[in-house]
Amino acid sequence: MPITVNAARLKTALAALRDAGAAGLTKPGLRLGLSGAGREVSVKTVERCISKLEEDGARIRKGSRDGERIYFLEKGPKWDDHVSGAARLALKLASLTLCQSGTLLWQEKLEVIEKVASSHMSNRDRLLFNQLEKAVYVYGGAEDSVESPAAETLEPILEALADRKQILLDYQAAGMRSSKAYELVPYALTHDLFSGGAYLLAWELERAKPLLLRLNRISNVKVSRRWSVIANAEQLQRALKYQIGSWQTDAEPFEVVVRIVGRNWIQALRDSLPALPECRTELEKGGQSMLVKFKANHENGPLRWVLQFGESAEVVAPDFLRQRLREKLRAALDLYPD
Repeated sequence: MPITVNAARLKTALAALRDAGAAGLTKPGLRLGLSGAGREVSVKTVERCISKLEEDGARIRKGSRDGERIYFLEKGPKWDDHVSGAARLALKLASLTLCQSGTLLWQEKLEVIEKVASSHMSNRDRLLFNQLEKAVYVYGGAEDSVESPAAETLEPILEALADRKQILLDYQAAGMRSSKAYELVPYALTHDLFSGGAYLLAWELERAKPLLLRLNRISNVKVSRRWSVIANAEQLQRALKYQIGSWQTDAEPFEVVVRIVGRNWIQALRDSLPALPECRTELEKGGQSMLVKFKANHENGPLRWVLQFGESAEVVAPDFLRQRLREKLRAALDLYPD
């Protein structure tokens, strides 16, 4: 015979069990949660609510603590359409991660975020996450897994940042067969969308200059006992603010002006302004072209960005960058002598 329970009371019981999370809810606690307006429910009502939830598809694990019955909600009933606050926050974080991630670690990040909120998730929450997994495809990113375990790279780097200590590490630069030892003062962790990678920006003590190292090439990180000393924080800040595609120097930035033509390119830039330093746009010629202005402190960053537009982009200024682009395009044409 089907169990009948007041629908509002059943939803109250479900909400109380969900809010209890991994700690579980005692039978007296659930009874108290169901009581209201001066009317106390019976133990039998509590048991009927649990039975009805299970009949409707909920999975409720039962345990005991100090001689008291405890209920743990592992899965909601079929009709549960609640989206919890924890899940809403997790979805928001997932959305931000998708918008701001330039690597193919999206799936791993989503799984971590889901685990954080899983103890408070309803069936509706899980449906949204499953749909998010199925609906998202990341293009133009890069595989950027950190080869060394986090305990060997990120944790000591973060520890040194928190304690303002120097670090010793080994770094194998691109194309090099062996690694090189560095003594550094860590300054910031960056995620570059143009090159697709995570980096450590640090002050190199030996040469007294900023250094940008890709995280997946770092190994053997050790926190020094020495306090961090940065000789010129302004240089580091410039390197951080004006780097593009991980190309940076500690020099003063220069302004880049690029003319973009083509209706589709112009609309794409209007829809989503690139995350270039101090970037701004200006329509010209009745909307037939657009000037994109931004700052950089290394020529390779803006050149890499401009080359993606092919014949639809012209470097207007500065003159030295215009000349360098001309040289690169001529060298590219030499590859096609026919």
